[in-house]
Amino acid sequence: MLKDEIELDETYVLKSHKGKHFDHIKGRKRGGSSSYRGLSRDQVCILTGVERFNGNRRYALSYAHSFNMAKPSSENILNLKEHIENGSFIWTDGLASYNELIRETRCHHKTLLTTKEYDKVNHLNNVNYFHSRIQSQYRVYRGVSTKYINRYCSLFSIQKQYTGSDDNEVVVLLMNRLRYISDTFYIRQISNYDVFDVMY
Repeated sequence: MLKDEIELDETYVLKSHKGKHFDHIKGRKRGGSSSYRGLSRDQVCILTGVERFNGNRRYALSYAHSFNMAKPSSENILNLKEHIENGSFIWTDGLASYNELIRETRCHHKTLLTTKEYDKVNHLNNVNYFHSRIQSQYRVYRGVSTKYINRYCSLFSIQKQYTGSDDNEVVVLLMNRLRYISDTFYIRQISNYDVFDVMY
């Protein structure tokens, strides 16, 4: 749950069928680009939110999740509602699809259309930094199969949260997070699950 001061934005990565072959889909070489110009169905949208440092917490939290391809709709963005505390202050880049979320959560809101409007308080530097980390990791992995993208989004959020911590501290923090999680599943259930099966 993000609260107090939050920056919201989205970043995009190319859709990938890495590890699978489809007769009707032409393969793309590593480092390739989309065959469409601008935002298209080839672009996986990752909605992200970053909480500015909160004195009540040791770490500023972040959230990343993919719900759609190309530009997100108001319905897509409303999926963030359960992760935003009501009455928080939110900065966005002016995408109109965020307006419904702002109304639903009764948050205060500031729109920043260009970097010329940035100052010490009004900016999107934290969420932009998070995006740069996501893109950097994505390049290291040489792309990620789209059906696994949300697992990687969780990893990106945890990596950001524990940046600067030593290994022993990270282990303790992760163990504390996992202590109250209890679930049972079969590996075959995970390997066959396809987040974006509707697009295949």
